[in-house]
Amino acid sequence: MPLGKKILVVDDAPMNILILKNILEDKYTLASAESGKKALEIIPEFRPDLILLDIMMPGMDGYEVCKRIREEKQYRFIKIIMVSAKTMIDDRLKGYQVGADDYITKPFDKKELEAKIRVFSQLKHEEELNQLKGDLLMLFSHETKTPLSVIIGLAAILQKNSELNDELKKHIRTISEKAYQLLEFINKTSLICSLKSGLEISEASGSIIKHLKTAIEVLKEKASRKDVAIELDVKNDIELQADWSLFDTALGYLLDNAVKYSPEGETVLARAEISEGRCMIRFSDQGEGIRQDWIDKIFDEFAVQNIMHHQKGQGLSLAISRYIMALHDGTIHVESTPGNGATFTLSLPISTE
Repeated sequence: MPLGKKILVVDDAPMNILILKNILEDKYTLASAESGKKALEIIPEFRPDLILLDIMMPGMDGYEVCKRIREEKQYRFIKIIMVSAKTMIDDRLKGYQVGADDYITKPFDKKELEAKIRVFSQLKHEEELNQLKGDLLMLFSHETKTPLSVIIGLAAILQKNSELNDELKKHIRTISEKAYQLLEFINKTSLICSLKSGLEISEASGSIIKHLKTAIEVLKEKASRKDVAIELDVKNDIELQADWSLFDTALGYLLDNAVKYSPEGETVLARAEISEGRCMIRFSDQGEGIRQDWIDKIFDEFAVQNIMHHQKGQGLSLAISRYIMALHDGTIHVESTPGNGATFTLSLPISTE
């Protein structure tokens, strides 16, 4: 009984189809078509994982077949390897332009063909799995926001009830705090899914001093509760082109990170300056710092870490900031020595327009 992934072989020469069947039929479920038109008819029902597509066919050639497949979003994960006697670089480039994933020339090497099929079959599986993960996260985000908002709202009403004793009010505060914590996590997962799916940004000019002051104001109460001061050091204002709804998020996350890991009574320093044609924004804290073996890991999404007495451990804030900086052609990096705090630096190009 045929095993493994499903492969559609498209070639107008029956002998070529037979050769490929002899090579692959023990490992894969195969279907074949002797014309481009027939291939397009087979795909909806057969749902191949990979297509081995000849180019030179009468009627509809392989380029046109590939182009039509790529026009259908439902087939976006199908891998297409063009198999042809055409060896010129222009022929290959045309194949890539219409959406082919790879190109192999006839006569092909059996081991090379099998290797390419294994690689692209695994790649399709991983792409579909990543899409499923993203879809599930988005569904989870949408389906839980309303219930959490109800929980938070009812908790706020109960906290105002003077008939409840202090013990009950304490438990209600815990419910509210945990609901806010979960809602924050949901908002972050939703945002990172949007960023990874290719979110388009809308840039506008803005004052870095203004936006840093806003970020500081938002965190003033939280910093005060920890007896942490926030100092702003910007000698000359800088105008930046940015999508400020996103960039303010990155500024807020980095500043919140610095406040969170600063010991009581210490100062967080926020600085901005121009260096070699780029705007450099730095947030420095006086916390425990970051172990060197974690420096390259902390910007990974869902990185679990026990650094800087980190408690929640999702690491999403730094991952989101990294994606936001990439969308602005910028970078983010950290410098830290254990015991001497950490400095996170955002670097962005200065517009010359």
